[in-house]
Parts: sequence; C-alpha cells; structure tokens
Amino acid sequence: MVEATKTTQLPATRANAGLGSTDALLLLMTLVWGANFTAIKYSIEDMLPLSFNGLRFAVASVVVLVAALATGHNLKVAKGDGWRLFGLGLFANTFYQSVFIIGMSHTRAGNAALILATTPLVTAVIGRLLKQEYFTPRGVFGLVFAFGGIVLIILDGHKEVSVGETILGDCLLVASTLFWSIYTVGSKRLIDTYGSMKTTAIMMTTGTPVLLLVCAPSLLRQDWSRVRPIAWAGLIYSALFAIALAYIIWNHAVRKIGSTRTAIYSNVTPVVAMLVAWPALGEVPTLGQIVGAVVIFIGIYLVRGGMVATAPAVIEEELEEAALCPGKN
Repeated sequence: MVEATKTTQLPATRANAGLGSTDALLLLMTLVWGANFTAIKYSIEDMLPLSFNGLRFAVASVVVLVAALATGHNLKVAKGDGWRLFGLGLFANTFYQSVFIIGMSHTRAGNAALILATTPLVTAVIGRLLKQEYFTPRGVFGLVFAFGGIVLIILDGHKEVSVGETILGDCLLVASTLFWSIYTVGSKRLIDTYGSMKTTAIMMTTGTPVLLLVCAPSLLRQDWSRVRPIAWAGLIYSALFAIALAYIIWNHAVRKIGSTRTAIYSNVTPVVAMLVAWPALGEVPTLGQIVGAVVIFIGIYLVRGGMVATAPAVIEEELEEAALCPGKN
C-alpha cells in the first residue's frame, strides 16, 4: 500500500488521469488522420481502393520494421505471444482495413462518420467485458458527450445520412469498428510487455502479407502508368504518417493511458477534417459544428478522468485503507 502523506494519494490505477505528453501525441495523430482524408481523395482518383490500401500498408510495414531494428529492437517474443500478435495483426491490418475500405465505398459519408464515432463506446464495452477497464459515471458521460459532438458536426454540416439504403456498407463499417476495438483492447498486455515500437512492427509485418493477398486481384488490375505524382505523394503520406507513425502513437497511448482513453481521441479527427476543409475547400464551419467540436473536447476531458484500470469498489477500498492506516506501506 502506498504510504499516505498529508494529502491522501490516489492509487496507481488512477495516477494517469491528467493530460500530458501522450495526449499531445494523440492530438498530433488526429491532425495526421484529418489531413489523410485529402491524401486518400487524391490517391484513389488514380488508384483502385484496395490497390491503394495494400501498397500503403506494404510501405508502412517496411518503414516500421526498419525503424524498430534501427532502434535496437528485435522480433523475439515469448512462446505463444507470436500467434497472439499475428492474430491481432490480422484484426488491425487485414480484417479492419479490408471491410473499412469496402464499407466506405458502399455507404454515405454521414453514415460512415456516425458509425466510426462509436469506436470509443465499443472499445469501452469490450474493455469492461474483459475486466481490463472500468468506467465511472464521469467516463460514461464523457463517451456520450463525445459521440453527441460528432452528431452535431455531421448533421449541421449537411452530410447525407440514410437508414436502410446502405445496409451493406453500414454493416461492414460496424464490423470494422468491432475489429479495431478488439485489436485495441487485445493488444494492451502485449504492448505493456514489448513496447509500442516492437509490438507495432511485429503486428504490421505479420498482418500486412495477408492483406496483400486480399488486395492482389486489385493490384494486378491496376494501371500504374496512369497514376499521377500527386497520387503517389498521397500514398506516401498516408503510409508514413497515417499508418506507420499513427499506429506507433496509438499503441504507445494504449500502453500509457489505456484503451478507451486512447480510442476517444479518434472522435477529434472529424474536427480536424472540418478545420482543414475551411481554408482548403472554403467550407466555413457552422455554429452547430463549432459547438459540436467544443462538446467533443469536453467529452475527452471527462473520459480522461473517468476510466480506471481497477474496479471502482477496489479503488474506494484502497483509499479508505490509506486514510485509516497512514503508517502502512
């Protein structure tokens, strides 16, 4: 037990509730992802979606592997963990990326944004079911607030939303959200053990070859002679920053602040995309969208202090014991 001073100390399970460098990295990641929408737009004008996806992951995997080896990491893991990393690599790279890119092409922009905004909620539920994380009322309010902010941005931005007309694409995006949430929660122990760089390198280099098999027919059909330099630039940006760098930051954050606290930052991406579209496309944000952005950040703040790695009852017990027995270690 931690020795209590004049001010009762919180147990380690809640020690990382404050904002810090990890949050700054996650905000950088959302900036990268927000700009990535423009990069993808230019690239898939010349490339088939699966060709683009397969090639950018191949480039990203090589970069992450080289970076891991160059910084002194090896690829050795304990018996049994190799298969777990391979399985998670399939969830993050093969399953998620395949159904995501196909789902996006079979639904409306508004539907996609709303479905993807549920990622933190799904992550929180899976983390709770696996007894990895627990949420206090503050955490629940934060998750609902952040989702409500997304709804305001989408509906006030006049993005098309439909019910029933795009069932195939919507179901695929629901599946992609589930795959990504399982990956995020499932990777926590392995990231804690091996670190974000090594874990990312192994999962990408084992999952990407299977993704390339899925993308092979599209890669063979692709007319590479018609791909413009701007499309190649978009692919390189997406590979180096939106995949390689972002995956490392995401896994680092899962290790430092937990699955749900990390996942909630995915709801900042529409805010960044909205701000990028302002000068680039002349799309001035509406009052409702600005309010939505503020609501999202309030939600993030609430979630950051409302998720714990130990059951709330255990925390209360620890605090009680610390207050009653200040001399115990």
